[in-house]
Amino acid sequence: MKTLFSVLTFTLLLTISSCSKDNDSTQSETPTAKAAYDNSNYGYYKGVFVGSTGIIVVNINNDNTLSAMFRVDGITYNFTTAQTIQQGQPTSLNFTSGNNSFTFTVAANGANPTITNLIMNGHPDAAVLVVKETSTALVKCFEGTYIGGEHGIFNAVIYNNQIKALVRSITYQSDFEANGTVSNNQITATGSVSSGASFQGTLSGNNFSGNWSNTLAGLSGTWSGTRTY
Repeated sequence: MKTLFSVLTFTLLLTISSCSKDNDSTQSETPTAKAAYDNSNYGYYKGVFVGSTGIIVVNINNDNTLSAMFRVDGITYNFTTAQTIQQGQPTSLNFTSGNNSFTFTVAANGANPTITNLIMNGHPDAAVLVVKETSTALVKCFEGTYIGGEHGIFNAVIYNNQIKALVRSITYQSDFEANGTVSNNQITATGSVSSGASFQGTLSGNNFSGNWSNTLAGLSGTWSGTRTY
């Protein structure tokens, strides 16, 4: 029985290891965005989702199609639009996937991408953060959590030595953004003055982790996450 148990345990660990490697191998290390659209409304946009947890990809004619994908709690939702747009023009598109929908807007030069009017069934208080990927700046999406004096979701995008995080406090049912830098794999990010939050940590391959503190509430703890797109 001990021998059989050992064999089964080894097989399970080998399977988990293989799955982890397969997942790692799906992560692109080069931008999907085309150079021709680096300063255009056209291109490739990525982001993160809280209100549960997930990632977002929006394709604005990067490959001559208009489409979007949300992956929330491991479930993929593919969005489409019947609208048409022109290159080099301010853009507003309404995407739908069944009863789910959102509006994507972006400036003519690709600046300030936003998602509004978001309706995701089963996620009534969802929030999103989205940025533009360029041909020289791969956007990596991470999903994580934080624990300690309070707990919640810590999802972030890392690109061009920057980190932008979307944080949801499950304890207080509130959201805020944290922005910072990634230098020599060291992460430093702060939230708004009203949030009182700061995050310090380390990026190691497809994982990040560190410590957080909230000076206003006198709380602290740890955070961690993994790249999922």
